[in-house]
Amino acid sequence: MTSSIMTGLLHKPGQSVFLNPSLMARNVLEFDVPQAILDELAPLAEAARTMEEDKATYTLPGGQKLYNQRPAAWKSDICWLSNADEATYWWFDGLLRRLRLDEAVAPFVAHDAVIRLYSGFFVTRSRCEAHDMHRDWLTEGNTAFTVMAPLTPNACAMGLAYVSVRGEEREYRYRMGKGVAFGSGFVHSTAVGRLDERAVFLSLTFGTDRMDEWNTIERTAGRQGRFFCQPDGVFRSIGG
Repeated sequence: MTSSIMTGLLHKPGQSVFLNPSLMARNVLEFDVPQAILDELAPLAEAARTMEEDKATYTLPGGQKLYNQRPAAWKSDICWLSNADEATYWWFDGLLRRLRLDEAVAPFVAHDAVIRLYSGFFVTRSRCEAHDMHRDWLTEGNTAFTVMAPLTPNACAMGLAYVSVRGEEREYRYRMGKGVAFGSGFVHSTAVGRLDERAVFLSLTFGTDRMDEWNTIERTAGRQGRFFCQPDGVFRSIGG
C-alpha cells in the first residue's frame, strides 16, 4: 500500500520492524482519523465519559455494549471500556477497516488471510500521577499493534510518554484527527498530568491471524476485557 501512513517510515523489505524517524521510535506510526468518523463518535465519547464503575457493563446510545476494566496497579484513573459482545466487536472491526489500519500494518505483520481485530475500546482518563512504562507486545517482531486516537479535544493536553531509540524519554502530543499505532518493543506510558474532565480515546488491538504467538499476544489482548477474538477468529469470553 502506498499512502501517507507509510510516508517517512524506514523499513527494509522483508523485515517486520521499522523506524519512525520523526518520533525516533521503532514500530510506531501516525495515521489520519477522518472528520466524519470523529463526528460519528463524538456523542458516544461523551457517553463514555460517565462510565467509571469498575467491572460494570454499559450500553452506549448506539447500542454498543462495553465492559469497564480499571487497572488497579496504575497510578491513574484510566478506564478500558471494551467490546462486551460480538455485535460490538464487529462495530469496532468496521472502524479498523474504515481507518485502513489493517492495510497500514499488513507489510509488517506476518499473516495468512486477514489482519485480525482482537478487541476494540473507548479509553477514558483524567489524571495520571506517575509513569507506568511498559511494552504492550513482547514478541520479537510486529505480530500485534495497539491504537490510541483522541476523540475529545482535551485529550491533547495529556500526552503519551515514550522511550526513543536513543534511550531518551520523550512525549508525543495527541492531536485531533490523528492517531498512533504501536507494535512490538515500544516502551510507553500515559504522560503525567491532570484534566478537568475525562479525555476519551478510541483504542484497538489487532494483528496476525496466526496462532503461533498467541500465548505471548494473549498476555495483553486477553487481559483487557472479558470478550475478545483470537487470531484464528474464535471468540473468547471470560468470567461470564
